[in-house]
Amino acid sequence: MRAAGHSTLPPACMKEGRAIMQPTTIHDEVKDYYSRVLGGSDDLKTDAACCATDIPPRYVLDVMPLIADEIVERFYGCGSPIPPALEGATVLDLGCGTGRDVYILSKLVGPNGRVIGVDMTESQLEVARRYQDEQARRFGYEKSNVEFKLGYIEDLRSVGIEDDSIDLVVSNCVVNLSPFKDLVLSEVYRVLKPGGELYFSDTYSDRRIPEDLRNDPVLVGECLGGALYVEDFKQKMRDAGWPHFVFNVIDDMHVGDLVLETKLGFTTFTSRTVRAIKAEGLEETEENYGQSAVYNGGMPEMPRYFDFDVDTRFIKGKPLAVSGNTARMLEASRYGKYFTISPRGAHLGAFDRERAQQALEVRLGKKRVNKKMLEDAYEKLGYVTFEERVGQPSLLQTHEHQATMQVNITYKCNLQCRHCYLECGPKNEEVMSRETMQACLDAFGSGGFKVMDVTGGSAELHPDFEWFLRESAKLGDVIVRSNLTLYENGRNENLLDAYAEVGAHVVASIPFYDESNADLQRGKGVFKRAMQTVRALNERGYSQGGDLKLDLVYNVAGPFLPWPQSMIEDAYRVRLEQDEGVRFDNLLAFNNYALGRFADDLLDTDTFEGYLALLADNFNAMAVTRMMCLDQVNVDYDGRLYDCEVNHVLELPIQVDGRDATIHDLANGQLPPRQILTNPICYSCAAGFGSSCGGSLI
Repeated sequence: MRAAGHSTLPPACMKEGRAIMQPTTIHDEVKDYYSRVLGGSDDLKTDAACCATDIPPRYVLDVMPLIADEIVERFYGCGSPIPPALEGATVLDLGCGTGRDVYILSKLVGPNGRVIGVDMTESQLEVARRYQDEQARRFGYEKSNVEFKLGYIEDLRSVGIEDDSIDLVVSNCVVNLSPFKDLVLSEVYRVLKPGGELYFSDTYSDRRIPEDLRNDPVLVGECLGGALYVEDFKQKMRDAGWPHFVFNVIDDMHVGDLVLETKLGFTTFTSRTVRAIKAEGLEETEENYGQSAVYNGGMPEMPRYFDFDVDTRFIKGKPLAVSGNTARMLEASRYGKYFTISPRGAHLGAFDRERAQQALEVRLGKKRVNKKMLEDAYEKLGYVTFEERVGQPSLLQTHEHQATMQVNITYKCNLQCRHCYLECGPKNEEVMSRETMQACLDAFGSGGFKVMDVTGGSAELHPDFEWFLRESAKLGDVIVRSNLTLYENGRNENLLDAYAEVGAHVVASIPFYDESNADLQRGKGVFKRAMQTVRALNERGYSQGGDLKLDLVYNVAGPFLPWPQSMIEDAYRVRLEQDEGVRFDNLLAFNNYALGRFADDLLDTDTFEGYLALLADNFNAMAVTRMMCLDQVNVDYDGRLYDCEVNHVLELPIQVDGRDATIHDLANGQLPPRQILTNPICYSCAAGFGSSCGGSLI
């Protein structure tokens, strides 16, 4: 950690035994640009200096109408670097300009708080000071709680900012303008109290900017020339005293000026808001000590949730696994009083957010969404049961001769997709025995089934998968459901060959037609891997107008219903052929079930009940008679029989003579027609255009 020493100060003179900042050429150019060249924010050549693509929080928006028009018009900012919970705080605004943020902060800290604005441009401060008394009156204060100081943000001692005297330092797209950013950060660390917070927005580049561009007056004034390469910034933060900090907001920036774009070439920029807490014991890497934190509420501005960084949203009352660094930052800061944080335990290795949260849920004995929880939710919302909504019991009776045997041979999967209601993943160990697989083949033949629908998990991970595939193909048609990610770079080519040889109908989950959205649901790099496999299948004759069929499956990413299947299919077909050079036969649009990981996401975002209501409100009676469960029997990995996969999760097996039915009950033919075991999830199958493993029903 480097103290705020002055051995590295830029050109300076000595006064009373200490170094005093002297202006540099860059300082002069910046002052000239903001005092003479720019008359207002409308004169900016780019959106960089006013690059707030995120909407300011409500508590900031509520104050803005109280700020004098001239202050706002002459202000050049980037983002909304104003955190919550500021009552009574002492705040320092670096590069305050005309004081817009100072006055917003003045209102938020209250009459007992204090806000100091520092800027090197006298003409900007003249505007700010002009409104001190007026803004105090607008806020109902007896006297102003703000002051403005003319000086350099690299040398806060010269303007009288003492060590350990500030609760919060903010800055709005100004640090990039300094030619001595390391000094700015060191000074901030010096003046912050223990537990104090640096919270500032600025511009960052994806590479180091050449010297000639860094000194370009327009690029500097537009907050581009001084933009820091992100990795260099991280090192400067560590040198100043922060081994760890977080980004609270990250937004892409657009230059929007032809001349400047030409100068910058391929350099791209982001606007980021940094949150750094002055705390002891922080580590450079995120480590796992088995800790969790619960936001208890209490921040007036954040009644339901608190966003700590781009990856961490604390929802009131919900325990969240946190790294050791996050726990220490919360404990040390003013935020600590709003949280319950578990003690630090033994070191468990590097912090993996998903694994840590799963472990926390196990420790807490968190209940998964079950039938009762769903029924209670629908009752609370005032909806009748699915059976009552259908109204005719005969419509929920299975066909006399069911055509499809759907077999879940394993829950093991190489992915952990957000929409997976079975919660399959790499750690799952459920695998169907060879004996049970043989029983399925025997029952398929004796029961007169037509289609063997093989699914998982990743069915391909079962050691006997290819044997089961080939044996099934001898008896009838075969569907293989796959995520297509186990075949890239020639891996498992024998299985692709087997699909073509036996004429298997491949159904592949591709939740969206572009990489970013697909990977959001399934994991980074998954889309590209799947596209490789689609090309390999195309090369083997799939989707070329013959008998080899490849269908894709679309899953929504949030609490809504899919668009019409034909419309989505057209979009998929155009985009995938255009962008990836691949072909498929049909697209199957799928309504997500409020179970498993998707249910967790609904609960986390407080959209669980809203989604259930959406399903019920869009009930389509025409879909009921076409639901897949009426024409299939589903076999779980342990041989138990179900009407559908959903009933696995809800623990609703088919009953025979008061016991759970198994594959052995099909040894001598099919079960007699039966009433399917319905549950609230059935609303998903009959909502909108309807949905099943075969896509839309209408």
